Amino acid sequence: MKDLNKLVDKLCNDLTCAMRERWKHADNVEYYAKKGSKYIKIIKTEKGNDYGTSVWGFINVANDKFKVGDVLKASGWSKPALNKARGNLFEDFPIDPNTMIIYGPRYL
Repeated sequence: MKDLNKLVDKLCNDLTCAMRERWKHADNVEYYAKKGSKYIKIIKTEKGNDYGTSVWGFINVANDKFKVGDVLKASGWSKPALNKARGNLFEDFPIDPNTMIIYGPRYL
């Protein structure tokens, strides 16, 4: 779990840096993780904007249908889409600022 926490921290940092690189005016945007029992929720927030918070996606921790570290698209604020993983943090999950991945995991 310790390694997963480091990878999640890296993901949040990479997303924050990519968003700021892509959009110079986005210096108030940050991504952070909120740990739950089954998933880690990745949240994007805009400081100073009460309505600027959204879910980027989820990282699997304890759902047996997926591997630990699987990246899941958000189905809503509180749950992931459970149809298919979009990647895995243990298998390299690059964040390119010139793609839509800064807004959420890849569509299928």
